[in-house]
Amino acid sequence: MSLLKIVIFAALVAFGLFNMVQGIKERMMATYLGKKDNRSDNAGERVRGLLVYVLGQKKIISEPEGGIMHLMIFFGANLFGLGILQFILAGLIPGFNIPYITDNPLFYLFVDVIGLIAIIGIWYSGWRRWVQKVERLEAEAFGTPAENLILGMIAGLFIMMGSVLAGNGFKYALTQDPMYSLAPITGFLGNLFSGMSAQALAAGVEVSFWVHVIFLSGFMVFFRYSPHVHPVFAPLNVYFRTLKPRGGMIEPIDFENEEIEQYGAAKLEHFTWKDIMEGFACAECGRCQANCPAYLSGKHLSPKHFIHKLRMHVEEKVQVLGPALKQAQLSNSPVAEMAISSESAEAVMEKTLVPDVFSEAEIWDCTNCASCMEQCPVMNEHVPKIIQIRQNLVMMDSEFPAEAQLAFTNMERNYNPWGVGWNNRGDWASELDVKVLADDSNVDIVYFAGCAAAFDDRSQKVATSFVKILKAANVNFAILASEERCCGDSARRLGNEYLAQSLINENVEALNGYGVKKIVTTCPHCLTVLKDEYPQFGGNYEVIHHTQLINQLIKEGKLRFKPASAGMKITYHDSCFLGRYQNEYEAPRQIIDKLPGINLTEMVRNKTKGFCCGAGGGRMWLEEHGTRINVMRTEQALETGSEVVATNCPFCLTMMEDGIKDKGAAEAIKAFDLAELVERNLQ
Repeated sequence: MSLLKIVIFAALVAFGLFNMVQGIKERMMATYLGKKDNRSDNAGERVRGLLVYVLGQKKIISEPEGGIMHLMIFFGANLFGLGILQFILAGLIPGFNIPYITDNPLFYLFVDVIGLIAIIGIWYSGWRRWVQKVERLEAEAFGTPAENLILGMIAGLFIMMGSVLAGNGFKYALTQDPMYSLAPITGFLGNLFSGMSAQALAAGVEVSFWVHVIFLSGFMVFFRYSPHVHPVFAPLNVYFRTLKPRGGMIEPIDFENEEIEQYGAAKLEHFTWKDIMEGFACAECGRCQANCPAYLSGKHLSPKHFIHKLRMHVEEKVQVLGPALKQAQLSNSPVAEMAISSESAEAVMEKTLVPDVFSEAEIWDCTNCASCMEQCPVMNEHVPKIIQIRQNLVMMDSEFPAEAQLAFTNMERNYNPWGVGWNNRGDWASELDVKVLADDSNVDIVYFAGCAAAFDDRSQKVATSFVKILKAANVNFAILASEERCCGDSARRLGNEYLAQSLINENVEALNGYGVKKIVTTCPHCLTVLKDEYPQFGGNYEVIHHTQLINQLIKEGKLRFKPASAGMKITYHDSCFLGRYQNEYEAPRQIIDKLPGINLTEMVRNKTKGFCCGAGGGRMWLEEHGTRINVMRTEQALETGSEVVATNCPFCLTMMEDGIKDKGAAEAIKAFDLAELVERNLQ
């Protein structure tokens, strides 16, 4: 083994490693632009996430076609690393073997099979991008910088892996080493090369070695300058994912703290370090976009582009800060105190998230359905960032859709977005003989009816059906009536945190005053806020959805149904806040399964991939432009040929009925809440 060969090899690998490490350091340094955020709690759960979502690829394989491809590349490339290690060490030290591992023919069989799997996966990724043209991958025309970059990556991976297999083939042809006797690809290549001279075969071994080393080093250098760095940052992003329930991800603002001068996020620095790292973790797979109702209905928002734009802005700021960022990091100084070297750099630092990075339309298009977060394989958190930007627009800049002002005013004056007098809140139950907490607080559970049940005629029918169900099961319950306020969901998700907290605090005071322990609600938005957000303000209760309680009552034999009559074909719409926010998909379906004569036909988009009705995130009170999301969902329901679409949410019920009217399909299909279907079938 020549000293020169070792020196050249060491220099190439060192050069590659240096650049790769620098690339990681530079991106880690970029996270210093963000605020501090403790994401190191509960290490056991975080490690479990790595095992499930990184090693187990749980979210990746939820989409079989792309998932299988990624599994082939992920496990193939990583396990093939053993073959690469042996190939390099044997190239430097002739005859080298790792004892008990690489001195066995089974090892080379393993390397061949794993290498073939990885190469097929890499080939298939290119096929999906450029031949199948999978829309969410957004492949550009050949010759563009972005496509050249990806094409170069794929070609480089092919050559890196192919050079190892070719090198083993040359060795086998040259030495007939029995170690390669079980390796099918090596054996095939060995036979293919067997007619070559010994000198040519030796040269083939050497060339394969150097081709691999050069491409390996080049790949590490490429990593430093490439936007595709998710292999390193995705596992970190998964480890540092939020462990809070999805409904409790909005951080409360302490309005009594006079030192706080900024509400929400106006600039990049108002996000956390984790928010900034998400741009580097993103694989640009487009799964978020392919399941986003705003994007699919032609709105301005794309969750994929949202993260991409954020990363581009991070890189822009890092570039102008340069050494100042590193110095500030070393001195633990705030980003705002960094020395800016020029007017152009100052202009970049002064850029605001809206309108310089995102348009207002993008921010207000979001329905908070959380489908992007549900589908994201690297656990990016899109929705909380959008809400933080809304908070700044509403509370700092007073920039928000005109329609939102009416909803805010109604909630400020009458504690509900409809604007009906607050003192009439309990009128819906006046003829139902329902207990009111003010008169009798000795109850087992409180029915938090919500604004829709109190003031919307259609939702009042749902509340009435639910009350009849509770009475049929002899449930001891009461309502707050005029003491109940809006739960705060719409105000909070529209960015008016101050208004939301005022409503929340009044409800907490009332509920705690009566010593309430358990709450049921017919609104998944109320459910999510009461269960996951009220604890932030001292309201700790057991909160369940009406479908969960109804299902429990059925299982306990407290509800009995009439004999089956004529069969009815229904489809079920998963609301976002019961499904993706509360992970409840089975209780409603178990109810449907128990209803006599009813057959469920699922829509194509169901459960975790359920399609939003369009009313979440406060959009119930805003005008919608372009294709209406609820109409798209109605079309999906009509495709099932069902007579009824069952819902579990007052907003969803309204949107589905509006969609049915818009499609002129009132004779073909009708919308009902599950409580109505249950009540109609009671004995």
